[in-house]
Amino acid sequence: MIVFVTQRPRARLDLLEQFIYFGQQESGVLAQRYLDAVDATFLQLAAHPRCGVAYDSGIAGLTGLRRFPVRDFENYLVFYLPRKRGVDIIRVLHGARDVDGLFSQEET
Repeated sequence: MIVFVTQRPRARLDLLEQFIYFGQQESGVLAQRYLDAVDATFLQLAAHPRCGVAYDSGIAGLTGLRRFPVRDFENYLVFYLPRKRGVDIIRVLHGARDVDGLFSQEET
């Protein structure tokens, strides 16, 4: 079965910001390792979309939202919506951030 991973624009921006951060603060090797881990996590979620923990963002358009840690970077969380044949990635955030506050500012 073919599974699909879609990424909302804000999720792509999250990943770009994190890639730049890792590249500037640590190394390009770590930045690439992070993106590889994110890709592996996305594929795992697409194959098993219910494996994450339910997360109530308080936004009606995000009913059913779930969260799951990035493989080998557990402080980073993927927020996604399960779909019939995959997942829709909403955000990828560091768990120490004010996640509730960020979602309260979201427009869907």
